[in-house]
Amino acid sequence: MYNNIFLLVEHGRDQGEVSVLGWFDDERAAHDTAEAMEWKAYRDESKRHHQWSSQPLLPPDQTAHRRFWVKGISKFSHTPAPRSWAVH
Repeated sequence: MYNNIFLLVEHGRDQGEVSVLGWFDDERAAHDTAEAMEWKAYRDESKRHHQWSSQPLLPPDQTAHRRFWVKGISKFSHTPAPRSWAVH
């Protein structure tokens, strides 16, 4: 009756908002996608030159912080609701 699904989540940069980007039935696929998106975001960010930053940009494999991550949740099967034959 209960199965797990895995949400692909992005932690926003501006105000700390969190967005669900999609879901997966397979945890490994979800983690692989999150890792690929993490590296793509790193490459895109490293192409931009920031005058204000004196710190080098760390690659994803050198930091514990993740912009994209996976959250497992339980899903449940559809339960039909009783039908009312009354007219409203």
